[in-house]
Amino acid sequence: MRRLSLAIAVLSLVLAACGQPAPGGGTAAAPSATVAATASPTRGGTAIVAIWQFPSTLAAHYANQTVTDIVNNGVIEGLAETNTDGDYIPTLATKVPTVANGGAKMTADGKKLDVTWELKPGIKWSDGDPLTSADIKYTWEIWMKDPKVNNRTGFSEIESIDLPNDLTAVVHYKSIYAPYPLNFFSLMPKHLLEKEADISKTDYVRRPLGTGPFKITEFKTDESITLEKNTNYRGAPDKPYLDKIIFKSVPSSQVGLAQLQAGEVHAMWNLTEAQTPDVEKTAGLALQVVPGPTVERIELNTAENKEYTDPNSVHPVLGDIEMRKALLYATPKQSIIDKLLFGKAKPGSSPVSQGWAAYKEPQEGYDPTKANATLDKAGWVKGSDGIRSKGGVRASLTYATTTGDQLRERVQQVLVDEWKAIGVEVKIQNQPSSVILSGSCTGKDPRKLGTFDLLMYASTPSIDPHSTILPRYHSKQIPTQADCSGQNYTRFKNPDADKAIEEAGSTLDIEKRKAAYAKVMKALNDAYVIIWMYDRANIDARVDGLQGWQANVWRRFTWDVQDWWLKK
Repeated sequence: MRRLSLAIAVLSLVLAACGQPAPGGGTAAAPSATVAATASPTRGGTAIVAIWQFPSTLAAHYANQTVTDIVNNGVIEGLAETNTDGDYIPTLATKVPTVANGGAKMTADGKKLDVTWELKPGIKWSDGDPLTSADIKYTWEIWMKDPKVNNRTGFSEIESIDLPNDLTAVVHYKSIYAPYPLNFFSLMPKHLLEKEADISKTDYVRRPLGTGPFKITEFKTDESITLEKNTNYRGAPDKPYLDKIIFKSVPSSQVGLAQLQAGEVHAMWNLTEAQTPDVEKTAGLALQVVPGPTVERIELNTAENKEYTDPNSVHPVLGDIEMRKALLYATPKQSIIDKLLFGKAKPGSSPVSQGWAAYKEPQEGYDPTKANATLDKAGWVKGSDGIRSKGGVRASLTYATTTGDQLRERVQQVLVDEWKAIGVEVKIQNQPSSVILSGSCTGKDPRKLGTFDLLMYASTPSIDPHSTILPRYHSKQIPTQADCSGQNYTRFKNPDADKAIEEAGSTLDIEKRKAAYAKVMKALNDAYVIIWMYDRANIDARVDGLQGWQANVWRRFTWDVQDWWLKK
């Protein structure tokens, strides 16, 4: 049985002192394919990885796209990370602070938390400057003061940070903040950025400085991003094995797969389930299919579709919960999975699909008769063209997703027909990932601005669900023109859910947290603001000659690029 997160380890100590058993469980799924090197690693060479989305930014505090993490995994590091067993392990820190080792302490009144981080000595940024505790404090400060930050969750819970010495930072939280271990997932260099008035206008957004095995030496928008060996890396000269990694932009996942099959690239990021048969039948290629927390969904905007929409406004069509119910009833999830994904996925039910807080209560199934009856009863009347209207409002919606994804486009075509059959007109308005998932108002992300009706994409929460549930479903996290950092894109508002979110993040009792998150996710599903399409695996592919990969159910496939090597 796999271990859970640090929060459970902390809880175990508390319960043991009280003579109570600690909870068990966790993610037991094993990867369907793992990679094991059959020979000693060789040094040198360049690996080319196809990416069919291009990052709008590589600055971690602005970023929102998964492809940004794919590139940054080789460059930027944090204090701690997660291994495939769900344990927190130190990266730049000497250890992960816990109650047991004295690194995490509740204040005397039991209402606040102090966490002490100790940096490993001798670590340098890739430019040769030393990493110090001042960089930890600066990371918090910039996340809080930069108006263009994508999400402040975790940092906004910090009251202050003390720096006893160059390698020690004491983080004072305003309350008991359970997800603290992964709070500082991406450190930022104070010496490089502290004098910059606007980081978004600097070269840092294309070539961020890090402490990882590689450094970014070239960024060609919509073409390629080149990473070269970081000679100041703490693992040098032994690692990394590769001299370079080039992330090559391709217009679609289909083109990426074709280039992989032709030997033009060594690996391809993010295949769909529908593409796996093509890889399986191609000699010289290997698949890595790893269970992951990614969930494909369609989010429904309940506020008016306009720029910087008023969170209290009501969408003329989707503001009616009966319409939202009908769209769910007319969505054939299982049929889509069977026909378009070759049965290699499961219908989604919540934003947390794996781990200790997984919520598996299913949404209602496909029933177009029920969908029609629901709309009839709600007063949505079909016109001569078969499209419904109510009170002079036509049931006409826009439906967006990322360009370059053939699977998503096929899903759209299925749903356009299904929804038209119940009297709802849907128009496709797809956009590039660099826009639709930019994660910023300045980048014109329609989710942030509120300029969408229906939007389909996927997101990947970390092992502690708070980093997803707080920013995405608390009413105070609805993005506005004054503060664009929230991620509550459906404009979901529920006082009971807000209270449960706050309770879940402010206790170390794992059972209380799990129950609180379940309450939130039930309220979310009862509001019918998101259609959870299917739970996705992390699927990547490579040529046999690229070795060193290891599976990690909580991390994307570039998490261990320092161990990659090419057969010669």
